[in-house]
Amino acid sequence: MKRIAAILFFISALTGLSLAQKFTVAVSKNKVAVGEPFQIQFTLSGPGSDMKLPNLNDFEVYQGPFQSSSATLSSSGVYTQSASIAYVIGAKKEGKFVIGPASVNVNGATVQSNAIIIEVSKGAGTAAASSADLMVRAIVNKSKAYIGEEVAVTFKLYFRVDILGMNAISMPSFDGFFLQEAKNNPNRVTETVNGVPYDVTELKRTFAIPQRTGRLSIDPLEVECIVRRSTYGTAAVKIKSNPLSIEVLPLPEAGKPPGFAGAVGDYNYKVELSGDKVKANEALNLLITISGKGNLKLVEAPKIGFPEDFEAYDPKVKENISVGAGMSGSKTFDYLVIPRHEGDYKINNLDFSFFNPSKNEYVTIPAPELNIHVDKGEGNSNTSANVYSPANKTEVRELGTDIRYIKTQGPELRDKNDYFFGSGAFWTGLISPFLLFFIFLFYRRRSIEQNKDAVAVKSRQATKMAKKRLSAAEEHLRSLNRELFYLEISQALYGYLSDKLNISGSSLNKGTIAEMLAARSVSGTTIAQLISTLDNCEFARYAPSAVSGDLNLIYTSTVELITKIENEIK
Repeated sequence: MKRIAAILFFISALTGLSLAQKFTVAVSKNKVAVGEPFQIQFTLSGPGSDMKLPNLNDFEVYQGPFQSSSATLSSSGVYTQSASIAYVIGAKKEGKFVIGPASVNVNGATVQSNAIIIEVSKGAGTAAASSADLMVRAIVNKSKAYIGEEVAVTFKLYFRVDILGMNAISMPSFDGFFLQEAKNNPNRVTETVNGVPYDVTELKRTFAIPQRTGRLSIDPLEVECIVRRSTYGTAAVKIKSNPLSIEVLPLPEAGKPPGFAGAVGDYNYKVELSGDKVKANEALNLLITISGKGNLKLVEAPKIGFPEDFEAYDPKVKENISVGAGMSGSKTFDYLVIPRHEGDYKINNLDFSFFNPSKNEYVTIPAPELNIHVDKGEGNSNTSANVYSPANKTEVRELGTDIRYIKTQGPELRDKNDYFFGSGAFWTGLISPFLLFFIFLFYRRRSIEQNKDAVAVKSRQATKMAKKRLSAAEEHLRSLNRELFYLEISQALYGYLSDKLNISGSSLNKGTIAEMLAARSVSGTTIAQLISTLDNCEFARYAPSAVSGDLNLIYTSTVELITKIENEIK
């Protein structure tokens, strides 16, 4: 009610005479049910200012204020004026309540309105009406799945009332799942539930991939809808979806191929080599492409046993994955390899295995054996490619035998008692290699110790990685793509927190994040700001119209939020 009390009620004075001021309060009905909306209107005839409302703590304000004013000129030349402010409110509980007088300042004097008595019965209220007119349903395409198998989870809103707005109260948590959000379909359709027709719209669609076996639960989605209940106004109705549970089965041990690495779905597989004949110290590319439908995001790079004489680098990964009826597309691993010596080599054991849940069987796609012939490279192929081997050995030539080059300077002379042995330069040159060696060992051991702890390395690099992720959000900011902007902001925050707090993807949820940040001395204000930002980002992805704000300000606040967490965390 602070927002309402802060509104200044004033009417600018009109020239001429005015009649005696009257300040009254009226309601559309004085007998209502709990949650039933009704209108209360404050009216002043004449100029006034600084209105103060009565205590309305027993009521919920659904709409308002609605302001109106009028002025008329009588035939006798007298101006009359009036102004009113109205609200749509509803009682929070049953009983008899007195709405006390409101007051307004008129020419320096305080004028009070009449009091109003409201009788509130138990009635149907908003909650009872919501079960019949408004509901959220959580639907899964399967209640039993293998570990690593996609489960489609859809949240739908069913309604038979006019919905004016919607706010997220709590988002569903998916503990134990890897999530891939799909773009929801907001189109309105009609469905019949227990013989009753409803208008239906999709709020959220997610493909959840279980990461551990057992029975996993999915918490409800809870929202507050602003619905039109009467001619005058609205009511706020809180509803939540049904909870879900998924039984996650382990992959069968029978028939599991030796090289199986956890791919689940239905895939194709292709192996390509940029060439089968190359010179020593020249690079070639090995491309492995996995395409199809399934848990593509979780498919890791194949481990390849390259010949010892090959220098191989970690593969570059290129993803072309879309989420429609499921996760599908392709993932390519590009290995750069450099053979260092001439000879004939083979790369084999490149077969790819996956589990097909629809057929309940393992599938192995064989790959051909790759034969590579390496010719002798430039210079000596048995030495490092970095050794300098000049191709042109005729840089210095004798131009003739009759005339030789005449030196213009004599030899540099020094004192016969000036010896290098025992000099400062001698001892410096003698000691320097040992000193540099120990310095190198010190920093090397320090680097090894620092990088030995993978958790600490990820934590130190968390802010740097977050800034890289935010660059994608900045691109969507420039193009004013709100939905993708909020998606990138959410992924940047979750990625930063996963690295900083060493939380795996399956355990990454707001509850765990809040607990771990609090345990590491991050202030409650910062945690609340973080959770609010994550909630807004998630809700904006399926109800963009319900979330507003300056995208530049949101981007700047997110960067400042990461900096604040970085400064506070211990």
